[in-house]
Amino acid sequence: MRWKRGLQWRVWLLGLMLVSPLVALEGLYHHTLSRVPTLPSKSERLSLPEERLRLRWWMSLEQPPVPYVQPVWSWTAAVYVLKVFMRTSDYRDDSPMGLTLADGVARQWSSELEQQGAPRLRGPERLALTVWLTRHWSAEDLVMHELQHRSLFQQHDSVFDAARSVFGKEWAELDLASIALLKAFINAPSRCNPWCAPERSLRKRDSLLRAAHSNTDITLEELEEALRTRPLLAPRPKHWASCENSRLGDTWNSATPP
Repeated sequence: MRWKRGLQWRVWLLGLMLVSPLVALEGLYHHTLSRVPTLPSKSERLSLPEERLRLRWWMSLEQPPVPYVQPVWSWTAAVYVLKVFMRTSDYRDDSPMGLTLADGVARQWSSELEQQGAPRLRGPERLALTVWLTRHWSAEDLVMHELQHRSLFQQHDSVFDAARSVFGKEWAELDLASIALLKAFINAPSRCNPWCAPERSLRKRDSLLRAAHSNTDITLEELEEALRTRPLLAPRPKHWASCENSRLGDTWNSATPP
């Protein structure tokens, strides 16, 4: 009987050793999150079918694709850190699904808090906010926040405003080729400016489209039609940053090239 009691104590001790770090990590998370002045609110979702179709296209162009968000719990973080420490896999490829999107929203929110006069979030606070987002927001919630809050050239325009500036059209009026070009521009405003670097922006657009097709998010017919399309740009907004080596006359028409 004595050996059984000894075994039970060893099991209890092992369990305590495993659980205590997780409890401590969860407590640290809540304490750090409490230092975030205000948590972000979810943006209102798009309701019209035309708008939601464009949202589906936009989400299909994420690289890597994010079909869902994996909540980061204490044990998730512990396993991830263990894998990194033991080098069992490439930690960048093995990170929780949606973590990069959540981090982007946390960074945007940190900037907004700073603009409102609050202190900019430090690294631990931003990390805690990122974890909170993975637990409470879906992939669509994260993307909608980006669409509403992403800025170009420090103008604080949303992606919907950018669509009007780049194409002179509303979000729901854009075709797949325009959505992909806008995505390329938003991801790299300087390198893929369609007025300043039209060829480069088209190459990046086509790369995004082909990746979406390889992930079966768009059909072959959609891909081929989008690759043939040359979007018609609106005049470049004067209040946006000027181009270096500007090529102001280098725009496209929407006709299919020969």
